[in-house]
Amino acid sequence: METTFEAIGLEIPNQIAVRNLAERAEQNGEISQLKRNNGVWHGRCWKLGDGLEVWTVLYETKSGEIFYADCRPAFRPRKYAQIIAPWALTEYAEDGEAVLHGFIENTKTEILCEVQNLTEISASVFKEKSLKIGLCGLAYSAKIDNNQQRVWQPLKNSVRENDWTLCGEITNFRALKNPISGGDLILADVCVGNFCLEVLLNKRNMRGENLKIGATLTADVWLQSYIIGQNNLRYEGVDLKSANASFWRKIDRQN
Repeated sequence: METTFEAIGLEIPNQIAVRNLAERAEQNGEISQLKRNNGVWHGRCWKLGDGLEVWTVLYETKSGEIFYADCRPAFRPRKYAQIIAPWALTEYAEDGEAVLHGFIENTKTEILCEVQNLTEISASVFKEKSLKIGLCGLAYSAKIDNNQQRVWQPLKNSVRENDWTLCGEITNFRALKNPISGGDLILADVCVGNFCLEVLLNKRNMRGENLKIGATLTADVWLQSYIIGQNNLRYEGVDLKSANASFWRKIDRQN
């Protein structure tokens, strides 16, 4: 996962750095939680600015056992919304992760992605036959190559099921800067066929020809999503009643 942090402009060389970042996320992040049949998911979202985020998630069983998941990079997409139907959500509670698998409605385009904001969503959303999501790929690598054809397919030989290879036309882009590290980033709108998504990449990992509107971008990405629902309860503020900082400081990271 450390390599994915480069896409949001953070250098995380080892697990010590991950834990240090997690501490900062726990101190500065907004609190949210989702109650499930067998336990509670506790989320922390540290909003760095301009859509850049760092998430940490804890899972607490009914018996009170706590499982800690290392923090992960995130970008909150705002431009495109996709309807996924049919869909299936797989929750890896002890890892603090949830993976959404489905198809863009009325197409054969497959989507498999990490869900970042599970704890911001009302459980009632998961009773719906379709889900509205925003997609963004955090790029491991990217290249401008105008000789390539459009592609949307799983990344070959990847151990992460939500890794994808894409190739599509850049319809817009803008520069971002990580306010913590000062890293220079690029957020590109990319159309890969019958849908468009945002792709976030570290400028220093960009290769190939000149970046411009109409150019063809190829990239390997870690695909993440945000579910868009009526009850994105704590997107605009912190619910101080749901937890407090001392709760997080008491967690044994050896779990």
